[in-house]
Amino acid sequence: MNNMPTFPGEVSQEEPQAASSFPSREMSDEGIARLLHVWYRMTSPPEPGESASFEEREVFRRGRTGSQISIVLFILVFISYPAAFAGSNSLLAMILTIDLFILALALFLNRLGRCNLAGILVVLAFTASPTVNIITTPGGVNTSALPIFGLLVFPLMCAVSFLPSWWVFVIATGNCLFAFSVLRFLPSSGELHEVLKVAFPGIVTPIVLSQVIVSLVAFLWVHGATQALLRAERAEEIAKLEHDLVLQNAETVAEQKQQLDLSIQSIVETHARVANGDFNARVPLTQENALWQISGSLNNLLSRLQRLRQEAEEIQRMQIALKEAREEVALLRRLVGKEAPSNEAGWNRVE
Repeated sequence: MNNMPTFPGEVSQEEPQAASSFPSREMSDEGIARLLHVWYRMTSPPEPGESASFEEREVFRRGRTGSQISIVLFILVFISYPAAFAGSNSLLAMILTIDLFILALALFLNRLGRCNLAGILVVLAFTASPTVNIITTPGGVNTSALPIFGLLVFPLMCAVSFLPSWWVFVIATGNCLFAFSVLRFLPSSGELHEVLKVAFPGIVTPIVLSQVIVSLVAFLWVHGATQALLRAERAEEIAKLEHDLVLQNAETVAEQKQQLDLSIQSIVETHARVANGDFNARVPLTQENALWQISGSLNNLLSRLQRLRQEAEEIQRMQIALKEAREEVALLRRLVGKEAPSNEAGWNRVE
């Protein structure tokens, strides 16, 4: 009783507020989904059909992933403009503008299904941006340029999204060589110059480790996704083969049933013809037919029956001929018996 609300009016006010929050959340989710759908229609390859090959699905996966990561790249470029205008490197704003044009061109190519070419453009653009920014730093490389080395992970994400997965190691190797060369051979200034003299491995190692870890994780992620697509395709192929086998077996059973029905009908018709006196009738079945042995035995039986009938007809004709011969013999005997007394009387008169 103590847990029950004291003022029911308060409950009625809170419940509509809680209930009203769900439609707004659903509407926001629907709005985001619609925006993403429009974005994919403009920047992602068209989704392949159910009968598409693994290569077509892999191109779609890379194109869709590249379209997704391009959103982050656009945001990164736009939020970098304030730093470009406020920083000491006057070329940074121009570099970011070039990146925008290259990214737009790459997304246009990505929409056409040219994922490799789009990936190469994006990787080159977002690799060149931090490298050019570092190299063109006025007065040489300083401590303010060290955080820019962290931006070299974005080309790795671009490579693993647009290009085949093994390209990420190529890009990571190039980034590591670039970082090592810049910090080792290019002129440095300020505190960085003194730190590099004392702790060069401590500065380079985190940059190299970040490249190795990100490239390895990205490769394993994409490799797992590719293997999942392969397993899904194999499962679909197996299901399709099973479906085709079921259909083929059903068609085979239907054909066999139809052939069996026709064979039975042929045997029935042959029986009917024989019953009506046509002993020349035979069952017209071949060796490929399931009832060929039965039809062969039946045809042999009909052949023997035909021979027996022919022999019976021959015997009947012989019996008729024999009967006629007997009648003729009897007639001759009667005729001979009548002529014999008349001949004896004639002889007596002559004598």
